[in-house]
Amino acid sequence: SANQALDRIINFFPEERRSQLLMDLSLNLKALVSQRLMPRQEGKGRVAAVEILLNTPLIADMIFKGEVGEIKEIMKKSREQGMQTFDQALYDLFEGNDITYEDALRNADSVNDLRLQIKLNSQRARNQDLGAGTEHMRIV
Repeated sequence: SANQALDRIINFFPEERRSQLLMDLSLNLKALVSQRLMPRQEGKGRVAAVEILLNTPLIADMIFKGEVGEIKEIMKKSREQGMQTFDQALYDLFEGNDITYEDALRNADSVNDLRLQIKLNSQRARNQDLGAGTEHMRIV
C-alpha cells in the first residue's frame, strides 16, 4: 500500500537524514500507485485493485511532518481528487461483480471496515443477502 511504500522509503535512510528525505519526498513526489491482481469472479484472468495516493498540499504537509500513518484516512476522504485506498478499490470491484466477497475480504487492508462498507452500502450484497451472517448456511 502507499503507506507501506512510504515507510519503506523512509526507513531505508538513516535517522540523521530523515528530515531532508521527508522534505525531498514532500516536494518531489507526484503520486504512488499500488496494485494487487485479483482473480476474476468468473475464474478467467485477473483484475487489478489499484490504490492511488496523489501528493496534494495536505499529503505533502503530512509527509514533511513524518505523519505517514495518517495518510490512509485522508485518502479515504479524497476520492473526488482522484485518490482511493485498496479497500475502496476492492469494494468497487465487488460491487461491479468482478471479484467475490471472499476475495474482497481476503485482500482488504481492514477486513472489518470493508465488511461493514459492503453490508451498509452494497446493492449487490443486499441482492445476495451477504453480511447477514448466514451466507454459508443451507437448509436441507
